[in-house]
This record gives sequence, structure tokens and C-alpha cells, in this order.
Amino acid sequence: MSERGGGGAGRRGVRLAELMPWSVAPWRPGRDWPLAAEPETLRRRWRALAEAEGERREELFGPTRARTTRSSVAPLPGRTTATGRLARGPGPCPEPVRVLDGPFDARWLLPDHRLLDTARPELWRAHGPHSRYLLETGPGGPPLLATALLPTGRNPYGRARPVRPLHRGPDPADPNLAPGLLPYLAKELGLPVSAGDVFAWIVCAAVPGAGGCEVPLPRQAREWEAGVAWGTAALALLAPLDGD
Repeated sequence: MSERGGGGAGRRGVRLAELMPWSVAPWRPGRDWPLAAEPETLRRRWRALAEAEGERREELFGPTRARTTRSSVAPLPGRTTATGRLARGPGPCPEPVRVLDGPFDARWLLPDHRLLDTARPELWRAHGPHSRYLLETGPGGPPLLATALLPTGRNPYGRARPVRPLHRGPDPADPNLAPGLLPYLAKELGLPVSAGDVFAWIVCAAVPGAGGCEVPLPRQAREWEAGVAWGTAALALLAPLDGD
């Protein structure tokens, strides 16, 4: 582990990108109407799109260079939605799901690949009930945002930053952590260390650095346990916002 100054003089620290090496550029809807504060609004919008015809349907859809009503794409991983061109008929309304559209802004989304300019299927493929995500905000905001919902790239503090999932897939047995990190920490601290513990510690300890967030590593088991408890409590506060 490298020595850095992000956590104060003499503190051992590593960049977040070294601790959680796999990252994915954020997904972008490309249009606002597939997102809403509650599901029934989305169902009404879908009905309006399905009932419209020709140029009116195109107008309601909001075409971009990436998507028009004539685009043909595969369903999002884990979703069984229609794949026919919207110009011919949208098909049944997809079941809305919760996503995070900016800090603390949990919203509902129509998870139809035909509606999303840049969907990042690899993120949808890895998403599951144990998923957790971190996003760096950049200068002017908190060092990190943490969520259990798939986050869009909306960032009021600057440009969109990569999404760092805690797991590489829906199975929590495959954490997105540097090889050897868990046994290294367990040996240093003399305690069992899980991927969830590391995630909670990062939430507690991350600080801004010149090359992105840095995470000071603990020196003592007591320090680790206090930091993990604090991070776990902070994540628990987000649970009502993240829950369906």
C-alpha cells in the first residue's frame, strides 16, 4: 500500500480508484420524461406515447442522435421489455424501478433500453439486492456519494464521475476490491474484514485528494471498528431514501 498525505501527516492512504478498481461511466437517460417522482406518472406518460401516432409520437419521445423512435436495441440485462421499434408501437409499459438521479434524489424510471441514450448495460447486469455504489463528486461537494440505487450521471458539483460498484455482479461473493485487500487488512488489524466493512470505512474516512478521493487506512483495530460503525450508521440513514 502506498503512502500518501490525504489523511494527514504520516497517515497511510490509497486512492479510491486503487481500492475499488472497477468503475463504469455513469448512464444517461438523455430525456427527462422516463423519470418521475412516482410510478403512476410514468404509466400515464407511457399511455400517452402509445396512443400518439407519427410525428406526435416522435415529438413526445424526444429524439436525440443516440435514440429515435426507429432505434432497435436489446433489452437491459435482467429486464424483459419489448424490443420493437417505438415507431411501430411501444408495447406494454415496463415496470418502473427506483434509481438515484443526483444526490438524495431517488426517482422512478421506465427501464426500457429504447428510452435511454447511454444505458451502460454492464451496470444493469451487475445490479442486485446487495449492490452498493460510490461516486466521487469533485470540488465543491462532499468527497463521496453512496447509494444502493443505480445512479445516473447527474452531478450538481461538476461533471459526471464514474460509478464504482461494491460488487462486480449481483453475487456479493465477487467484491470490486483490490486483490489481497481483505486478507491484508485482516492481518494488519487482527480482525475478520468483509467487503461491507471496507465500504463503510471508505464512507467514513474518504477525503479529497489531488488525483481523486483518498482513503486513509487504519492503524489500529479500535480505530477500524469505530470507523466501520460510523460508516454503517451513515449508510443506514440512506436506507429509507434508497428503499422502494
